[in-house]
Amino acid sequence: MKKYITLLVCAFIFNSCDDGNISLDTFNFDPAAAINSCTPNNGLFFKVKNNEALILKTPITTFVNTVTPANTPRTVVINSSNQVIYRLFNSIISNTYFCGTLPPANPAVVDEWYASDGIPGTSGLILVTTTQIRNPTTNALTGYNHYVIFKNITFSNGVNTFTYENYVYGNYVTTP
Repeated sequence: MKKYITLLVCAFIFNSCDDGNISLDTFNFDPAAAINSCTPNNGLFFKVKNNEALILKTPITTFVNTVTPANTPRTVVINSSNQVIYRLFNSIISNTYFCGTLPPANPAVVDEWYASDGIPGTSGLILVTTTQIRNPTTNALTGYNHYVIFKNITFSNGVNTFTYENYVYGNYVTTP
């Protein structure tokens, strides 16, 4: 009888393992790495890490050169005009992938996650805190730093979802 129970338990264990599709439930881009864009800026901002990209598509006016009051960031709601997209490619990409007039066919996108539309004041928010950058010697204005955080943002690939309460996207610098 013990042999049958042992055999049944072993059969259950070996049949319950599933090495099928791996689903993404997080990603990690260096918050200290600068947010990139192309020239001229077409409203596409991105961070690249090996074969991954975290893309923010928003009007350039999101990064207006106006200092935000303390503890009062500029708030933009994720929607069809303000999108956040994570892409996984089948090989390493560089910043030039996004800056050509026609994006190359390779590397191919193998996984893509879109941030869900937000609700003003609640979820799916892009928070931008803008400060001046001044020359420490002359105190001359040299630029503006736009610190970007995604708040209560939910990503979906159509099958699975995951949420970040606060995700530091990083800094985007503009000239005066």
